[in-house]
Amino acid sequence: MAPCFQWTTTAGELLSVITPVSRPHNLPLISWCIPPGAEWILVSDGPRERPALSRPHVWIEGPGTDGCGDVQRRIGIQAATRPYLYFLDDDNLMLPILPELVLPFLDAGRHAGVLFGLLVNRHLWPAPLQIARGRVDTAMFVGRKDAIGSLRFDNPDYGMLWPDLKEDRGGDFFFIEAFDRQIGLARLPSIYGFHNAFNLLRATEPDMDVRLRRGELTCQELLALLQKRIIQADVPGWWDKPDATP
Repeated sequence: MAPCFQWTTTAGELLSVITPVSRPHNLPLISWCIPPGAEWILVSDGPRERPALSRPHVWIEGPGTDGCGDVQRRIGIQAATRPYLYFLDDDNLMLPILPELVLPFLDAGRHAGVLFGLLVNRHLWPAPLQIARGRVDTAMFVGRKDAIGSLRFDNPDYGMLWPDLKEDRGGDFFFIEAFDRQIGLARLPSIYGFHNAFNLLRATEPDMDVRLRRGELTCQELLALLQKRIIQADVPGWWDKPDATP
């Protein structure tokens, strides 16, 4: 059973955000969305030029791989010093208030981990009840580090903490499936995350993409985008059609 925290610190101080780095030029565009007080661990895919970042962070030079990030996530888990973990890719964004939205729920329910929904392009991607390959993503997961340490994968060649699939993809599925089956994951019906936010904004929200590139994007704008997509998904198909009555 997960311990109950006394909320005398900000929720962000209980979270480590782990980012595998293969596109270091994106990091200055991401740094603003890391929650206040959170630990930000950057693990590079081999030697990379380290950009100047105003936000505190931990930089670890990882081994060169194929860019899948499996080894980098494992190293980040080992380096993390906070009780909860979140995985943020270097082409994605997160809500800066995510710890306030999720960690009290985990603590109150004594849950070791949770899945929540994502915005994928113009579509809402709820947390699935059944874990299936292609239906889960690291961006929808928050979990306890001590629980991750107890995971065992069906294929012993995958190693510990995070499955190393070598040149294959799908580490997020094997990780989340093992966590759900062995420990259990709660589900939140809320849409709190993004899938590949850089491409999402470029394709669907050009004004927000410009603001991202200028370093002007805000948490309020991300929340407004999620709210807009949720409202659009809930509106009946006939709502915007012109009235055909004479």
